[in-house]
Amino acid sequence: MQQMKRVAFVVAVLLHTTPAAAQNPADFYKGKTIAILMGTGPGGSYDLYGRVIAEHLGRHIPGRPNIVVEHMPGAGGVVAGNHIYGPGPQDGSKLLLSHALPLVERMTPKGVQFETAKMQWLGAYDSIAQMMTLWHTVPVRTLDQLRTEDFVVGSFNKLHLSYQWATLTKNILGTNYKVTTGYPSGNHLNLAMERGEVAGWTASWETFASARPDWLRDKKVRFFVQYTVERMRELPDVPTLAEVSPPDKRPMAEFIASGTPFARALAVGPGVPKDRVTALRKAFDDLMKDQEFLNVARKRKLDINPRNAAATHALLEKITGASPTLVADVMKAIE
Repeated sequence: MQQMKRVAFVVAVLLHTTPAAAQNPADFYKGKTIAILMGTGPGGSYDLYGRVIAEHLGRHIPGRPNIVVEHMPGAGGVVAGNHIYGPGPQDGSKLLLSHALPLVERMTPKGVQFETAKMQWLGAYDSIAQMMTLWHTVPVRTLDQLRTEDFVVGSFNKLHLSYQWATLTKNILGTNYKVTTGYPSGNHLNLAMERGEVAGWTASWETFASARPDWLRDKKVRFFVQYTVERMRELPDVPTLAEVSPPDKRPMAEFIASGTPFARALAVGPGVPKDRVTALRKAFDDLMKDQEFLNVARKRKLDINPRNAAATHALLEKITGASPTLVADVMKAIE
């Protein structure tokens, strides 16, 4: 597997010798159509974010290229990641809208042909924000009760963060709840929670902000722990899992939380010329301050909490630099 990664990287670097690599960014992008590639099919939050970014990013890139959205679903974003890293164009004409690929690389490397440390990250426009969510009729009000009460938490499957966060929380906080699998979507889990079939689940913030704003308004759900790097501005009184973890288990919570911004990040392949990477990073930073873009995102209920390239790479180092022992502990904790 490592040999395959090295071969893909060498191929990408060799592409620097193409005539297009000699063009400056403005000349290269002028009149071009470039693509934002994502590892999901149409529909859902990835597609929605990608299309809003595609509408506005081009005017910040020298040469003002047109931008389209492409889909390459498969293996939780791995197929798209493999394409960007190796056989995809290494000239800056294709951008990856990432899943949490650094975590995938460390925890489930089968089929992975990329090295996320060698991808060139432009920045993260938000993070996947999930939290332990219980229906308002469940007799749990405090974090201490979360540890002691018996109830059932729903999830998608064992490979999904909805299961992994719930089981990691059990390991770290010593809770008594049970985790069940088999729900195909967040909507199914919300219906199950509303019916009393499950007490709750580790839901994403977008699940409520976009699809169930009335639940937030009417306090139909309660939040106990956030699975984020830092507290969301919308939930300033809800602690992160790392904050409430015992010192010996905090590194496990920090390890997985460090991967959440990469589910809302943009990257290009390792062979893209540096001047184009610099131009794309500046374009990303400018987009994150573009009031027209921010207004559209707000209207579509898309959170924008950006990190620039340097901050994104700093989080990446926490994942790629984690010890094999820590990764093994995390794998054991999430079963």
